[in-house]
Amino acid sequence: MMRSSDKAVAALRAADAAWLKAYNTRDVDKSVAFFDAQGAILVPNAPAVRGKKAIAKFIASGFAMQDYKITWHPNKADVARSGELGYTSGAYRMRFKNATGKTVSDKGKYLMVWKKQADGGWKVLFDISNSDLHSG
Repeated sequence: MMRSSDKAVAALRAADAAWLKAYNTRDVDKSVAFFDAQGAILVPNAPAVRGKKAIAKFIASGFAMQDYKITWHPNKADVARSGELGYTSGAYRMRFKNATGKTVSDKGKYLMVWKKQADGGWKVLFDISNSDLHSG
């Protein structure tokens, strides 16, 4: 028999997978819809991206890059005992062509903090990532 916490973790993993699916269709509105109203994206070498309008602009700029592709896979997920917050954590890979047509590849790790909504669904509170590649 599945414990309620196991069900919550399964729901969280399903939300993470659904978000990647939305990203892979390059649908900005669907991708942004996975964020909580207080959500933020925290990426290296840039200020925090806060608010759905700014998040939509950030996601759209990624989708606009030539041959843009991103994948991620959670290898850990858990939900707080209170059931209000959870996280997924794992690895990502990203690739695109820069302005000169050169393929740029990145890989690294991520942590997404999710907040349970009033309707029982999960939304991203913080999307945090950092590269495994040396930038110097």
